[in-house]
Amino acid sequence: MDFTNAIPSANGKPTGGINAFDATEAAPQFAPLPPGIYSARVLKGEYTTTRAGADAYRIRFEVTEGPHAGQTVIRTWTFSPKALPYTKRDLAPFGLTSSAKLLSPFPEPGREYLVRLVVALQRGDDGIERNDIKRVTLLSAGPPTDPPAPPTAPPTDPPAPTAGPTTAGPTTAGLPPKLARFALGKGKGGADDR
Repeated sequence: MDFTNAIPSANGKPTGGINAFDATEAAPQFAPLPPGIYSARVLKGEYTTTRAGADAYRIRFEVTEGPHAGQTVIRTWTFSPKALPYTKRDLAPFGLTSSAKLLSPFPEPGREYLVRLVVALQRGDDGIERNDIKRVTLLSAGPPTDPPAPPTAPPTDPPAPTAGPTTAGPTTAGLPPKLARFALGKGKGGADDR
């Protein structure tokens, strides 16, 4: 029994495969980032091996600002005796301080690492230019900035008991008391409300 046309698309032809080839635009040619300093975030870190079979750790970064926003670049650290002290130094700011952490998912769920990258161009023996990340500076590590994470700290003051049913209105849950009074329009706006 042939199931290839069991669920046809709107025009009666399958939407993928060779039938989509003629209508698809070619992807742009890969071009490395120009040399410079970039703001970026960590997309993924993972244990890997080099082409020669040596142990390595690779982090993929995504540029977050400027005309190259969205473009990715990779940095790979190796574990040879000569490289290992530099690898440990460079990965420590990310909390990657043990082999167990290097083998765990990175970044951890709910964490975002923002960095500054110093990127250069290097021409390989094959004549192809590739990016070479010369320096990675960790700027912040925390909850993702997009979308904002809900507050995790409990309110500083317990809620006041209510005398009856409440009506819907602005919420001040999780705000410090002085800021909550100001948000509800009950603050004086003077020095004691700062």
